[in-house]
Amino acid sequence: MNILEGFTKKDDLVEFVCTKCKYNLWVPKFIVVQLEEDNMFNGLKKSVPPQPFCQKCNGTMTPVSYTGISGVNYQFNKE
Repeated sequence: MNILEGFTKKDDLVEFVCTKCKYNLWVPKFIVVQLEEDNMFNGLKKSVPPQPFCQKCNGTMTPVSYTGISGVNYQFNKE
């Protein structure tokens, strides 16, 4: 069973990339919103994107392209 079954990349998933090993992962948007809300609750600036830890190397993952709940657009340059 695919855990992402029923989600679509266009509306329901956000692509993340590890800034260390470049591993890609699609995360359901409701989880990304929770991560963003946690950042706000913890007093982080709006400019800090939601950043889970990488499952492969324990580095930091960041959204490739995501507009947050506060309207901030997060873009990651893959180069």
